Amino acid sequence: MQEDDVFDPSGLTALVLDENHYERGITLDLLRSMGFARAQGAANTMEAWDLVLKSNPSVILMDWLDAAHNGLDFARRLRMSEEAPNRAVSMFMLTARGSQADVERARMAGVDGYLRKPISAVALRQRVRVAVLNPQPFIVTASYVGPCRRRKRPDLNYLGPKRRLNDTAAETTESSEDELKAQLARARVAALEAAASKLTPGDADAAREVYRAVQHLIEMAEQIGDPNLGFGAREMARYLQAQGATARLAPEVVRTHISALHQLVHLPHALTQERESVAQSLKRMVDKKLRQSHAA
Repeated sequence: MQEDDVFDPSGLTALVLDENHYERGITLDLLRSMGFARAQGAANTMEAWDLVLKSNPSVILMDWLDAAHNGLDFARRLRMSEEAPNRAVSMFMLTARGSQADVERARMAGVDGYLRKPISAVALRQRVRVAVLNPQPFIVTASYVGPCRRRKRPDLNYLGPKRRLNDTAAETTESSEDELKAQLARARVAALEAAASKLTPGDADAAREVYRAVQHLIEMAEQIGDPNLGFGAREMARYLQAQGATARLAPEVVRTHISALHQLVHLPHALTQERESVAQSLKRMVDKKLRQSHAA
């Protein structure tokens, strides 16, 4: 099997934030040629934010932009905002700037990668593929929110003290057993997302497929001992059961819920409070949507 055979972005949405109409069009064309189902463009951060809320993209490519519409501010806002449907979305800075200071500023803002313009279709595909299929663990601390900035796996045989100046407890890599459990959970959430991609209002077969995928996720959460993941998955099951295979079942609600589950399975288990917060936010969302449905 070729490496790219497992990368199918046909069910994903990409967003390009670039104020240059010509360069934005080139990047959108590259994404469409890669097979993205939807590739959307925005000329400024206001347009981009609206598209984030409406479309919940899986990948965001952004230019540095000028001081008035700073791309770094946009990245920080997305990573920190509770309003964002998926704070762990893959984000790449795509720019002509290339100093080491600029790269470091982008990393501190929470972007996954830094790509110099002009970029080839092959290079772009490779970076996006890695981000989608093998995302970095998502880190939430008081001073940083974004993908884990460590790019090399630690030596699991080394049990001595960590002496690097930037070693912090919040970014400590989980044990191999915890990482295996996290990979299993991410695979189940990915399967749920694949099922939900076919969901349309009133499609009973698709709704039942999504419900089965949710039940499998609940079982997995119980097997690996992840109560927050189980709670979040049961809240989705509650929404599906209440709405049934009817037009009241809103695909965008299901996909927003799945985005939060993606965030949950990428948060390290050590961040108990943050994981509980994500799980409780799902309950609040389901409560709100069911109240709205009953009032209609």
